[in-house]
Amino acid sequence: MPINTEQPWLPAAIDETFDPLEHADVIPDADTPLVVTPRGGAQQVGRSCYQVDTAHATYLVDCGLNQGSGEQFPDLRGLGPEDIDAVFLTHAHIDHCGGLPVLEARGLLDDDASIVATPPTIDLAKLLLEDSLKIHQLETTSRDQQFTGRDVQAIFERFEPVNYGGGLVAGVADVPEHESLVFRFGNAAHLLGSAWLSLQTSGYTAVFSGDLGGRAAHLPTIETPPQADLLFCESTYGATHSHQSVKNAQTTLFEAVEQAIREGAPVLIPTFAVGRAQILQLLFADRLHTLPEELRQKVRLVVDGMAQEATELYHEYVRDTTFMDEAMANRVIESGHEAPFRPAVAEFPATDADRRAILEESGATGTVPIVIAPSGMLTGGNSPRYLTEFAARFDRAKLLLTGYQAKNTIGRTLQNQVKANEEELTYTTETSPFGTDWPAAENVVWTTVETDDGPNRVTRATIPAEWLQTIHGFSAHASQDRLLEYARHVGPETIVLIHGPDYAQTQLAEHFARNVENVEQVTRSRLLTPIPVTRNAEVATPVLSPERVEGSSTDVRKQIEHLREVVGTLSEEVAKARNETGYSESEIREIVRDELETNS
Repeated sequence: MPINTEQPWLPAAIDETFDPLEHADVIPDADTPLVVTPRGGAQQVGRSCYQVDTAHATYLVDCGLNQGSGEQFPDLRGLGPEDIDAVFLTHAHIDHCGGLPVLEARGLLDDDASIVATPPTIDLAKLLLEDSLKIHQLETTSRDQQFTGRDVQAIFERFEPVNYGGGLVAGVADVPEHESLVFRFGNAAHLLGSAWLSLQTSGYTAVFSGDLGGRAAHLPTIETPPQADLLFCESTYGATHSHQSVKNAQTTLFEAVEQAIREGAPVLIPTFAVGRAQILQLLFADRLHTLPEELRQKVRLVVDGMAQEATELYHEYVRDTTFMDEAMANRVIESGHEAPFRPAVAEFPATDADRRAILEESGATGTVPIVIAPSGMLTGGNSPRYLTEFAARFDRAKLLLTGYQAKNTIGRTLQNQVKANEEELTYTTETSPFGTDWPAAENVVWTTVETDDGPNRVTRATIPAEWLQTIHGFSAHASQDRLLEYARHVGPETIVLIHGPDYAQTQLAEHFARNVENVEQVTRSRLLTPIPVTRNAEVATPVLSPERVEGSSTDVRKQIEHLREVVGTLSEEVAKARNETGYSESEIREIVRDELETNS
């Protein structure tokens, strides 16, 4: 089997100079064409980051931050100045792109290193990184900041837009002359512009799933991936056999909102600004007209924070069927309505005074605020601020959680208390409310806690357990059945599970082992533990073997350039051969390897 994952555990004490490849005694060369080293996203949800080494260059696949507990940024120990030749970004969510400025701040990117991503991913990532910078500046002292605004802007200048498809990495990044790596992006249907990634060299292929979706009606379906030797597969919902249908989830949420309107109870829906916020707005745009007239008159639909800007970016691509589902594009063309993700009645508060006025007026006018606000886990943004306002101002309200809540977030803390059958739910937040001009509220207090940076003022609030309702079925992540379908298309010998909690990975590993026909090993990625792709037998590239190289240096360069062209078309030829001959890609790759071995 061409994959070796048996590597030693990390030493108990390692410093910033620790090199995982050196520790594992792995060297990328002709016999080990690819080595993948997790630097984040290993047995956790967050800070996805994978180092990929070839004999000629070093790459990263994603570089995110962690929104829950644990280390915030990827573990970059052992990487030196200008070591990274390029970064492939699968999509714009902050747990996949939030660590990019840290690479810049630490000087780890080569001067000419590109960050390769689809155009929507670049647009959305810029928006999210600017917001992440604001949060980072608020949460840290200038002494402790990991990156600055200058680093963020430098990252923006490195973005290299590509559509779905691929070719030689040399076409999108300044890599060493001999690099023959071929990349391919395919639609992952998780988020606008999201992609899975395949990397191929010397007849061997590794596929990175990124985050897989296939659940949002406004996005195209998941593009079929190529067959590969090695699959790095996300496992966020690997323990969920199948999700509740999105339509049923939407109905459940809308019914909860309708009931709250009838009771005069304001509603808070914490949401991810990119992806989930647009789905929710589309839901209200399509269904608000179904309410009785007397209820419609009470609704004040509030869309807050970065969700506003992200929605405008969605509208820039709404006619582009490369990134948007054809049905959505046709809807826009037929209706003439260029902003389908923005309900006509939506309000977009710009200041705290605007937000405070909406809540104050609801009592006087009998209107009911329905608030869609980031962040989805109540970790930052305006959603925890709204919740504190609700706790202080209203006797009844509704808190609807529609997404995954990571450990040590307010959302998970509240869910855990509900599971423990608590009648009242208590949370602590460092965010400030919109003001303190409420009636006396015994359930909201300020207190001072000691932190590493000294005393810090926080707000502690208590809400009734009946306020909270978790609605399943909105997740943009594929469940177990869809992940299995994807893995079967890839047909790898080895599957490495990434980006998922322990229990989900355990169940998904067993499911894959039983149901993926060609798989010989399913394993869980381990931080800083290299996974080398090695040859069964020694194979030398004919035109580069010393005894075969003749003539001038110009002749050699021509031969090298010819080899790169040949390798650059390999993925297209494999696909063509598969269609014309009926051979699988794995069989064709074996033929290629045999031919190389025969001519070595």
